[in-house]
Amino acid sequence: MINLKKELKIYSMNYKDKFYSKYVSVHTSRLYGEIFLGDIKRQFSVWQKYFGRFLPEDKKAKIIDLGCGNGGFIYWLQQIGYQNAEGIDISAEQIEAGQKLGIKNIRQADIKEFLITQLPNNYDVIFMRDILEHFNKEEILDVLEKVYKTLSPGGSFIIQTSNAESPFSGRFRYGDFTHEISFTGSSIRQVLLVSGFKNVLVYPMPSVVHGLKSLIRSILWKVIVLKLRFYLLVETGSAKGIFTQNLIAVAQK
Repeated sequence: MINLKKELKIYSMNYKDKFYSKYVSVHTSRLYGEIFLGDIKRQFSVWQKYFGRFLPEDKKAKIIDLGCGNGGFIYWLQQIGYQNAEGIDISAEQIEAGQKLGIKNIRQADIKEFLITQLPNNYDVIFMRDILEHFNKEEILDVLEKVYKTLSPGGSFIIQTSNAESPFSGRFRYGDFTHEISFTGSSIRQVLLVSGFKNVLVYPMPSVVHGLKSLIRSILWKVIVLKLRFYLLVETGSAKGIFTQNLIAVAQK
C-alpha cells in the first residue's frame, strides 16, 4: 500500500530541487541577464551602504554567506580584505556561474545539511540574504536554531529578506515561485528572539544614491514614505513602519 503522507512529503521536498537546479537559466538570467565581474563591482557601493557598518574590524574574521548565489557578495568581502569569507548555495548553476568569473571560496551545498556538519561557534558573522523567505515556518525555526549554534558568542547574524509591510510586498513575495513567506519588522524580530538571538535591530533598504536619477528617486521615495506614515498614523495612531520592499535584520548571539 502506498504511504500517501510519505509520497506527499517527498513531492514537497523535490519541487524546489527542480527549480534550484535551473535557477540561473529560468530565473536570475531572465531578471538580470548574464552577469559579468563588472556588474558585480558596480554593486560594491550598494553593499557597503547596506552592510558595511555591520562588518567586524578584524579582517581575519570568519564570515559565511548562506545562499550566496553567484558569490558576488563574497567577492566584495574578499576585495575589501576579508579573506576568510566564504559562501554556499544550493544551486549548482549559481555556483558554476560564480566560479567561471573566478570567485573563490564558494561551493554548492544545501544550507540545512551544511549547518548540521558545522562545529559550534564556528563563524564570527553569518549572512543570509534573500534566503529566509524560501523556507516554510517550521524550516525557518530549524534553520535559525542551527545558525545560532554555528555562530560564535557575540557574533552577528545579518538577514536581508522581503518586507510584507511594503506597498509592493506582493511583487517580491510572489516574484519567485519558491518563496514561502514574507516578514515585517515585528515578525522577523519575533522569530529571531524566539530562536535565542538578542539585540535585534531592523532597518529599511532605501535606494543608494549614486547619480542624478537615483538622487531624484531617493527624494521622491522620502515623500512617499511621509504619506505612508500619515496614512498609518490616521488608521493606527502610530506612524512607525518600514516600507521598502526588503528589510535588513541584525542580531547577536
